Amino acid sequence: MTRAIEFFAGMGLMRAGLERVGIKTVFANDIDKTKAKLYSENWGRAELHVGDIRALSGSDIPDAELVTASFPCTDMSLAGHYRGLNGAQSSLVLDFIRILDEMGERAPRTLMIENVMGFLTANGGRDWETVVKGIQGLGYQSAHIVVNANAFVPQSRARVFLFGHKGRLELPEPPQVKKDLRLVGIAEEEGDWWSPDRLHAFLETLSPIQSTRVLRYRNRFWPGYYGAFRRTRRGRAVWEVRADEIAGTLRTTRGGSARQAIVRAGCGEVAVRWMNVTEYARLQGAEHLRYDSVTPSQAMFALGDAVCVPVIEWLAEHCLTPLLTQ
Repeated sequence: MTRAIEFFAGMGLMRAGLERVGIKTVFANDIDKTKAKLYSENWGRAELHVGDIRALSGSDIPDAELVTASFPCTDMSLAGHYRGLNGAQSSLVLDFIRILDEMGERAPRTLMIENVMGFLTANGGRDWETVVKGIQGLGYQSAHIVVNANAFVPQSRARVFLFGHKGRLELPEPPQVKKDLRLVGIAEEEGDWWSPDRLHAFLETLSPIQSTRVLRYRNRFWPGYYGAFRRTRRGRAVWEVRADEIAGTLRTTRGGSARQAIVRAGCGEVAVRWMNVTEYARLQGAEHLRYDSVTPSQAMFALGDAVCVPVIEWLAEHCLTPLLTQ
């Protein structure tokens, strides 16, 4: 049995992907109590340690062959003003490296670190270099791969995965984007579609380019579904609708700008509503999990802050398993 340790485990979607190829989680850590409820609901509490990673030491961690870290992305993005490792949240990856150092010879032979694309460029690339040199200093060879979730689900979600391995390390080419994936395959026809007044307010915020796009969608002879999200332009909230039939990157739903809406248009009609938990779960390949222990908004927050399950499954099969069986 291949054993895995998960840091920044969230609601457990890393585990969901790994276990599909027979990798068993023996220890998981996260500080968020709401995400811990979802993790416990789906995986139990036996392996879960809820608390601050800074309070952990190498002696607290069991033996395993693999360790993963989906460390907080806030400071690697616009939301965190690109502070990178100078930020209070994203800098926690350094505690992950510290713990591996403290484990000494017991440290797992293989590791995988996940984050947003900003990880590559934060602080002029110096943060990426710091983390890469940090794991190399512990004896790991390193390489990375960028995988977009739209190779598996209708969601544009590019993420960088940094691998470390104590041995020869080669990675395959990433999976190709699937052009035939569309929101129509995951969207529910029924739902809390907005009233005419609210729909009118939505349409009024659209720029001329956006209005032309929505009009074109409305005039099609078939109904389509399109992701929409709210932006602030010149101090004013406006809506933008995607130019394709997939969702934008799901985000943590702290406020309306982060939560996505879905537009149904065609046959002379337009309708809009917020995406729901079921659609968020489908876009993350996590529709088989349970969400009864938290509110819908809490579930969507956790899903937006998680990895995409089929991406992890692909990485486990094509990258991790070859390394773990060397």
